[in-house]
Order: sequence, then C-alpha cells, then structure tokens
Amino acid sequence: MIILEVLSVTLAVAGATMLTALIPGLPGYSVRGPSQSFVLVLLEMLLLLLLVGSFRWWSLAGFTPPVRWHRLRLYWLPVALLAVPFAGGVKMPPLSAIAILLVGYLATAVYEEGLWRGVMVGLLRPSGVWKSVLITSLLFGLAHLGNSALRGLSPLIAAQAFGAAVQGIGLAALRLRTNTIWPLIVIHFLHDLFLQMSALPIPLVEVPIDTIMAIYGIILLRHHRRHLAEDPDSPHRRGLAQGSRAAADPSP
Repeated sequence: MIILEVLSVTLAVAGATMLTALIPGLPGYSVRGPSQSFVLVLLEMLLLLLLVGSFRWWSLAGFTPPVRWHRLRLYWLPVALLAVPFAGGVKMPPLSAIAILLVGYLATAVYEEGLWRGVMVGLLRPSGVWKSVLITSLLFGLAHLGNSALRGLSPLIAAQAFGAAVQGIGLAALRLRTNTIWPLIVIHFLHDLFLQMSALPIPLVEVPIDTIMAIYGIILLRHHRRHLAEDPDSPHRRGLAQGSRAAADPSP
C-alpha cells in the first residue's frame, strides 16, 4: 500500500516538475483548457490500467461484471447527493471547457476509484473490513496533498485532503458491500462535474456531502460481519466453503 501511495504522490510531483520544464506556459490547473493536472491524470489512469491488467487484478480491484454485483440499492444516497450542487442554481461552464471537464473528470474517477477503492481496498480486504476502509481512506486524503505541486500549498488543499479522507469511508464501504467500483466511477465523475456547474462555492457543497458519506459508510460497515458471511466472493465465505468441503470428504 505504501509503495503505491508513494508512487502516486511521486508521479504527481515529478510530473508537474517535468511539465513545467518542458512546457513552461502550461498552467498547473485549469478547467478552461489543457493543464498539467489534465495531462497527469490521463497518464495516471493509463498507468493504473496497465498495472491492473499486468497483474490481472480486474476482479480484485472491483472491475467486476454485472452478474457479480450485489445490493446496488445501497447507492440510493450517493445518487441523491448528486443533486446537492444544484441547490443554489446552475452555472454552466464555457462550451470550450466542456470537453476538458468530461475527459479530465472521467480519467480522475477511473484512476482514483481504481487505485484507492479498487486495488488498495482489494489488497487490504483479507486483513479486515474496517482496516481496509480506514487505511485506504487516510491514504486517499494524504494523496490529495500532492495537488500542492500543481496549485500551491494552501488551506484549500488541506481541506480538500481532509474531505477526501472523510468521503473515502463511504466510498470504500460501498465498494465492499456491492463488490464493484463501476457505479463509484460514474458517481465520482458526475460529482466532480456537477461541482463545476454549481452556483454555490465548492467547499459549501463538499462539506455536507463528505460528512453524510462518512456517516453512511460507518452505518454500512456496522453490518460488515453479516456481509462477509453472505458474500460468496469474500475470503471469509470461501474459507467456510472450503472447510465444509474438506469435512465432507472422508478421503485422506
């Protein structure tokens, strides 16, 4: 986990430094055109997919087919929260920025969900549900501090990192309870996009959403033991099944 976290932050910082040297006029972050952040997230997404494909971690990372998805009804709350940014009205971004927003936020959703809720949660899951959720959520928050290489260190970056860690609890809980990250990718993408279309200040929207998602995640995790017993893909359930087969087999 630590290696993946260090590589993620190193890529963001080193990538920003290299892009500054190679393309001096490219801004660190912008929603109106290409930026260092846009280029880096595309690279990060491609590297993640290469990593998952090389180790054949598609199932471990939650890139599972629909037949293996469980309890999709649990997504009712994050889907409902997608409407929160529009509580104060709609502010459409310039037409010239729409393509950048769509591609950039889709790449961000695939990368962040695929790495933190996908690979990291999948690797830590055998060690315990709470442990996998809390550690990956903390690492997710810390990784956002790497944004200071693109936008400069500021209280907003620190608040973003804290909010990401808090919201990560709910996202990781949903990933474990539903055995997929595909809905999370869609929700993450729409959440980021809708924030740019909101007439309200982003922090004013993010704080209640992050808080609600953290509480929701804790509620979901309170039933994690029953979930593990019911989930046919869980190590706990597989262990029980293997033990039962061994007990039923009288052969030496």
